[in-house]
Amino acid sequence: MNIYYVNDYEALSKQAAGIVEQEASKKSDLLFCAATGNSPTGMYNEMAKKPSVFGNMTIVKMDEWGIIPLDHPDSCETYIKKHILDPLHIPSKRYITFDTSPEKVEAECERMENYIQEKGPFDVIILGLGKNGHIAFNEPGEYLETRFHKNLLEPSTIQHDPNLSKGPEPAYGLCVGMRDIMMSKKIIFLITGKGKQDAVQQILERRITTHCPATLLWLHPNVECLIDMSSLSS
Repeated sequence: MNIYYVNDYEALSKQAAGIVEQEASKKSDLLFCAATGNSPTGMYNEMAKKPSVFGNMTIVKMDEWGIIPLDHPDSCETYIKKHILDPLHIPSKRYITFDTSPEKVEAECERMENYIQEKGPFDVIILGLGKNGHIAFNEPGEYLETRFHKNLLEPSTIQHDPNLSKGPEPAYGLCVGMRDIMMSKKIIFLITGKGKQDAVQQILERRITTHCPATLLWLHPNVECLIDMSSLSS
């Protein structure tokens, strides 16, 4: 893992966008697995300044909340349309998405895993860091799933949005599995946001454990990790 310490979120966003631009200059039709949330938003805003550079990518949604519908303002679907598809003029035929409705979960997991195995590996995958060390919705535990799967979400993952815990079953998400992540050609790992100091410390100790899934990234040969120093202050 190559670790870069940057002064603030703006610097992190610009550097990350620059890395994606370098990859797009080598292969314009990148298979790009997109994270959502606050961590990559600045990077996507920087990419939107050069839509012609990134407009040939195929975007794969990395994860999605269960419980809430896809058209909910807080869904990953809504985020991707707002921050990636519309600004970069990505047509629907080059956007690979999925539905998390309970009755569709099993079939959607199988369909997405088949797509990844057929079209993958991802050329670039964007990862943020959860407060508990999760990446995508691969939460800490005794073991991690290899394939695209359904996963129950930890309280620290859903605490920002009460809607995520109001459904008829425990809050869950669908996401790419660890094999899908680890087979990616390049990983851009963005560490920013408050309350992540403990997870960052575990990563920097280089002790690999499923109880902090992000530590497994040390096993990947091509990870660019950008750490926003301003977000790590108490």
